[in-house]
Amino acid sequence: MREIEPIVADILGKLAQCGIQVYEQVPLPYGLQLRLIFEDEKAVLNIYHSAKKGISLVIGGKTGTRIRSMLQEVVGGHVAQQALQTPESKHSWEDWIGSDESGKGDYFGPLVVCSFRANREVEKELWAMGVMDSKLLQDWQIRELAQKIYKEFPGCMNGIVLVPKTYNRIIEDMKKQGRNLNDLLAWQHFKVLEEMLSVGNAPDGVLVDQFTSRKTLSRLFLAKEIDVNLIERPRSENDAAVAAASILARFQYISAMAEMSRKFKIGFPLGASAKVDRVGREFVQKYGVERLGEVAKLHFKNTSRVLGE
Repeated sequence: MREIEPIVADILGKLAQCGIQVYEQVPLPYGLQLRLIFEDEKAVLNIYHSAKKGISLVIGGKTGTRIRSMLQEVVGGHVAQQALQTPESKHSWEDWIGSDESGKGDYFGPLVVCSFRANREVEKELWAMGVMDSKLLQDWQIRELAQKIYKEFPGCMNGIVLVPKTYNRIIEDMKKQGRNLNDLLAWQHFKVLEEMLSVGNAPDGVLVDQFTSRKTLSRLFLAKEIDVNLIERPRSENDAAVAAASILARFQYISAMAEMSRKFKIGFPLGASAKVDRVGREFVQKYGVERLGEVAKLHFKNTSRVLGE
């Protein structure tokens, strides 16, 4: 990638000055991985380019080593860039499940929840593969990484895609019971995780990217008397299993959006902006208001604007 060529050249020079050897350069879907060795220690340096975040530098390898300390000094010299270390787990689990969702804030398209089961060896493979929070990635990067995850780790994931028609029916029933979107999201996470927990040995824990402070998901597990070490934590995508789940969920979401666009011959935008309202009105003009629920989450405020209410 041309965007990272200058920084790669600069880093290669600094690595040579430090006595760190590059024994392999591995192309990533959106960057480059440098595999490094210093004496008997090894590490990796991933150099990414994202339209949203610019250039990011991610250090991987064992903590507390000389090579890692040296790399931190090399990376730290690029103060204009976003320099990151490989995220370190905030838990001590050896075997765990991460869960995340996509489509919650989007008027068009489904609500997707995916989960992924990892261990420490899989964690290393995910970081080396370039897995990170899906919000930092472009759609083509999501597709490439998701396909790799499905290929390399079969049986390690689960998910539920609620298409708009089903979503609208469930959320309408929940509203009648005084419940809301977070209750639906908790139920969806629960069903995905419940199925995963029913197979094989119990994991050490489950980490979910927190979507509400009400502990709704925890109460569902208690109600079903399912004993699980559950942590709901904001910004959990710095965990490898949650990051993988976020990529799979976004992949399923953008795939469903692409299929909707092909079916109705309309480009459906993301989010809930004024542009979304315009496309909603276009859809109603072409297909009628009675079919809006096939493509949109009707309880969003966008519906009133689309229908001019």
